[in-house]
Amino acid sequence: MAGRSRRLLQGDRSRDEILDAASRMMSERGYEGTSVADIARESGLPNSSIYWHFNSKAGILAAVMERGAEKFFESMRLPDESGTTTPAEFLHWALQRSSDSITAHPEFLRLFVVLLLSNSDPDIVEIVQRVRGRGSASLHQLIERAFRDTGAATEIADALTPYALAVFDGAFLASQADAAISHSGLLDRLADSLAAQGHDLLSQAH
Repeated sequence: MAGRSRRLLQGDRSRDEILDAASRMMSERGYEGTSVADIARESGLPNSSIYWHFNSKAGILAAVMERGAEKFFESMRLPDESGTTTPAEFLHWALQRSSDSITAHPEFLRLFVVLLLSNSDPDIVEIVQRVRGRGSASLHQLIERAFRDTGAATEIADALTPYALAVFDGAFLASQADAAISHSGLLDRLADSLAAQGHDLLSQAH
């Protein structure tokens, strides 16, 4: 039993090492520019180990995106109480949590952007769109939570989520293109804008 447990732990470690290597390389070179042999060299594991875990390069990509999405969206899950009192305060608090996570681990979103812009393979497009859908749902939940005491939280979230997703994406691209641009500062502005637009929508409804 102990020997089996050690083998399972070693298998989990080698799987994570493969995914770490694949995530780094694909975020820099793109999916097409990264081969299984490249991942084997980067991870220090043989091709046979990679195929044993994932069957194919597409399988590696799916696992990379699944793991990256889970970690990223876990960081965006919000506790029941944030200590904030207004929609603006909550939006600032929540979006800064997201910025901290992105700044610490940008590889997942880099790879996501590369795949979004450069790949037409239907299987990969499906993976990317599934992740994007989770991002949209997370932002919708965040906005709805910010305005939950207004009586129009769902309507406000429905109206503002496309805008929030577009700015969220743009903030990441801008901060990656220019190190002088503060990702945290851009998300602060997004929080202000969402709060103002939400209040405008409330005013129009009354």
